[in-house]
Amino acid sequence: MKVGKLSSEMLQELVLNQVGFRRDDVLVHAGIGEDCAVVDFGPEVCVLSTDPITGAFQGAGRLAVHVACNDIAAAGARPVGVQVLLLVPSTLGKEDVVSIMEEISCEAARLGIEVLGGHTEITSRVLDPVISLTALGRAAKDCYVTSGGAKAGDGLVLTKAAGIEGSLVLAQDHREYLEFVTDQDLCRLETMLSVIPEGLAAAEFGVHAMHDVTEAGLIGACFEVGQASHVECCIEAANVPILPITEQICQRLGLDPLKLLSSGAMLISCPHPESLVSHLEQLGIPAAAVGTVRQGTGVVVEEKNGRSSRYDTSVEDELWRFLSSREA
Repeated sequence: MKVGKLSSEMLQELVLNQVGFRRDDVLVHAGIGEDCAVVDFGPEVCVLSTDPITGAFQGAGRLAVHVACNDIAAAGARPVGVQVLLLVPSTLGKEDVVSIMEEISCEAARLGIEVLGGHTEITSRVLDPVISLTALGRAAKDCYVTSGGAKAGDGLVLTKAAGIEGSLVLAQDHREYLEFVTDQDLCRLETMLSVIPEGLAAAEFGVHAMHDVTEAGLIGACFEVGQASHVECCIEAANVPILPITEQICQRLGLDPLKLLSSGAMLISCPHPESLVSHLEQLGIPAAAVGTVRQGTGVVVEEKNGRSSRYDTSVEDELWRFLSSREA
């Protein structure tokens, strides 16, 4: 099978079709496009999500905290803690385990999140460290948000910019191709990784759906929201904010920023996008209206050259495409 996240079709066939039993107190079940489970805890709900870090090496501990907790924020919930699964190859030393755990602990503490426990193992089954975090959050029962609530007629809002995490990973791990990247660029990208502020603010504002923009970038996030909500998402490429450093990296490596790993950006579907953009910017969170939700399926990108591109299946993330091309 191809390296990377399973396509929606394969996820349904190989994984979700094997899951049958459902409890009445689980309010959001496993499904295409839904990254979080939501469990009824009386006046509040418990929100859970699990995510690994497999495509990055430097700063992987910090990234792992953000990737897991951003899913919780996309449900409009406040993260409480994380459990850590750490699989380390026998070729690494004690100092490597300490370094990863220090990164996780420091980043979690900075976000006010506790490391609740987990499992750490040295194994010959992996070649590089595998870090997987399960994040736990809480929200009022009437305030959580799902990926499946987008409605035809909604506008699509993107916070910050496309390609943030992918730019950081490429700049940190593959600097030999990107000599123009400065330490200041890296610091700025690192400060943009969390979507907890916009997730909580948008949920309070009242939105229909949210999805943190991770693998396969903005197009991938739109595709998952569309599948979960049974709608079509249309992106206006000219309106998508892209950082200058991301533009430079993508031009140098021949990558599409709209398909690049984008933790740090939140995709939001809501009936009044301009009002939400104004509200977020008043809170110091950059945002832009980047498209619309329509009846139908799939994703349509209205390109800057006036042409349009349609995606009826999930796409490969540009980071994985780059890594695969280097291994070929």
